Amino acid sequence: MIRKDKIEKPFEWDPPAPSTVYIKIKNIPYETFKTRLNQGLVTTELDQIRYRLERRIYCCGVCSKYINGYCIITNRRVEPGWICKSFVPKEEFIYLDARPARGDSEGFRYLSEIGLERDRTEEKGEAGNPETGGAESIYEEGVALYRQGRLRLALKAFDRVLEENPRDFPALYHKGNSLLKLKRYEEALEIFERAAEIKPENAGLWTNMGFALKKLERFRDALEAFEKSISLNPVQKNAWEGKDSVLSLISLCEEKLSEYEKILERNPGDPDALFKTGKLWLRFGEQEKAMQAFKNALEVKPENAEAWKLRGKILFKAGSEKEALHAFENATRLKPDHPEAWYERGKVFLKLGNLRAAENAFKIAADLWESKGLKTRAESARENIRRMSPGKA
Repeated sequence: MIRKDKIEKPFEWDPPAPSTVYIKIKNIPYETFKTRLNQGLVTTELDQIRYRLERRIYCCGVCSKYINGYCIITNRRVEPGWICKSFVPKEEFIYLDARPARGDSEGFRYLSEIGLERDRTEEKGEAGNPETGGAESIYEEGVALYRQGRLRLALKAFDRVLEENPRDFPALYHKGNSLLKLKRYEEALEIFERAAEIKPENAGLWTNMGFALKKLERFRDALEAFEKSISLNPVQKNAWEGKDSVLSLISLCEEKLSEYEKILERNPGDPDALFKTGKLWLRFGEQEKAMQAFKNALEVKPENAEAWKLRGKILFKAGSEKEALHAFENATRLKPDHPEAWYERGKVFLKLGNLRAAENAFKIAADLWESKGLKTRAESARENIRRMSPGKA
């Protein structure tokens, strides 16, 4: 009887255990791994490796043994989406995109900080340059304060660094993260956008920008930021989770938009439906459609202060400062205790060069937020005053 040799085929999906991947990455013996595990030193890294395996982010396509479509261990052609127990990730897919949280609230454990030490070294220039020593010391002090959760002091340190070099990427990055943790989302976004002009290839920056945009309910823009981050580095748990959460929110908004459009089919002049439709269009980044919806809503119900404020924000972003100011003035006239409208009014005055009116508007906004117990927002308004007139506020 002639026995046919069994032809061995690679499994399409036969992943190794997370512990196996960890041991290979670290190049350590199993006993060392066991010791670290018992001391609780590997939990975070194992969790991220497990996540990557479950999401099939770790696969043959990112394996160090996968070259030109072939597995160099088995010397066979394999599909990039397969995996086997010999998997070892390429170097660029090894490192984690986020450090463990240090006492932060659950909502801010997503902040990506990896790679800043390397970037910092690049920015310092020649070693021992006395011109960079002072700024470097201040930067390190800011990072230490940031990690301790002393965010306002950290901001002052990063601002001092940026006074010397406005294009210092790590200082901008950490300042943006600090502002995000302080819930000063618009300021954080502005800083991230400045940082993106310097290093648009930094994946972590786009992740954090995505979360700032999500907090500002700019869901389409947030989705684009997360997708940009993933395209730069697909091995990011935080970016994938951010994308999933935004897609879920977009789906809910689409359902709501469909409901309001049906209401408007029956009653085109329904001011509430028009206003809420405008807010949904804003979340989708559809500025012109939102503007038209708010205009229609205000024609029916001109006493809607929130609609005037949102219309003003669109106009200001479009560069129509005088029209925006008129909208914000209507909002504050209709609702004098509307701090957001006063804050936006201050931004317009600042852009128009009317510093006294801007300072007054920011002060009113700060006092109103303070009275409502919103101290971080009040601090945001007072920071604008400090930048205009050092020593005030």
